[in-house]
Amino acid sequence: MDKLTEKIRRREFLGNGAKVAMGAVVLTAADNVAQPAAASSGSSSAKIPKFILDSHIHCGGTEVWVEQMVKTYRRHGAMAFVLTWMDDMELMKDAAASYPDVFIKCGRVNLDDSNAIREIETFKKNGFVGMKFHSPQKDYDDPSYFQIYRLCEEYRLHTLFHTGISSHSIRDEPQWGSSARMRPMSLDTICRQFPRLTVQGAHLGNPWYEEAAEAARWNPTLYFDVTGSTLLKFIKLGRLARMSEILWWASDEAEHNPHTLKGGPGAWEHIVFGTDEKPSGLTANIERFQRMLDANNVPQATREKMWGLTMAKVLGIDPKTRRFAGK
Repeated sequence: MDKLTEKIRRREFLGNGAKVAMGAVVLTAADNVAQPAAASSGSSSAKIPKFILDSHIHCGGTEVWVEQMVKTYRRHGAMAFVLTWMDDMELMKDAAASYPDVFIKCGRVNLDDSNAIREIETFKKNGFVGMKFHSPQKDYDDPSYFQIYRLCEEYRLHTLFHTGISSHSIRDEPQWGSSARMRPMSLDTICRQFPRLTVQGAHLGNPWYEEAAEAARWNPTLYFDVTGSTLLKFIKLGRLARMSEILWWASDEAEHNPHTLKGGPGAWEHIVFGTDEKPSGLTANIERFQRMLDANNVPQATREKMWGLTMAKVLGIDPKTRRFAGK
């Protein structure tokens, strides 16, 4: 990674020289902490997130990918919670050590693998702070998986579950896996069984949005991202405002409604930003997320939580230093 660091610094130095000649202000690789991208013409400061944390992006597995991440995410002042298979653990360890203002390490295991427990222990020993799950052979809330969730709770690992429809390619061979095994309501069971575990469902359970929202309404430790096709679909149909029908309750809802969680957060506070795309997709995802917030008149303080403050609190990140608190 030393060669990679030197390579990135050399490229950014040369690029900065050209941009300075044009009068632009840019970040250098020597910056310890990135700042948000400058506002475009006509945009208000309220629309520029002060802190962005991408809660859902997969490790690309190469040093070229690391280089792309550093360049793109620093430009937007963003951090990334990177979902990483064991094969890429060393790459992600090196990346996080070299660029702690960009990378946050999250492991990924197969729930049905007999080595899952050992792999989680290895990830934990190497400083990973979360765990991703996808494509179980049984429902997520099957008791046979509870030992894995119990370990994650003990280790204080943030857990991310794929929920809803699952993509796959067109091919002739049979495929093991079922979107029906990943219904968002199964996370309600997990939250009840493991109350100290923080849980995130990917994709807001697409297409089971109401199910995902109602599960979150009764579980203050349950969050969802809206990555994937959801916002693209709602934008295409002109229905971004529908999100307010799905995420309908306020933080003080229990004062007037006895059928909701007393003391729980408002609906929008359960939503966190993510991309689930290549580094180049960050800008478009920021724009779509912003359009959703605007269409539903989400308050600025809540927006800042959704952009990154909620995940920073969950993971123990100081948004000002972009480091783990106390380090």
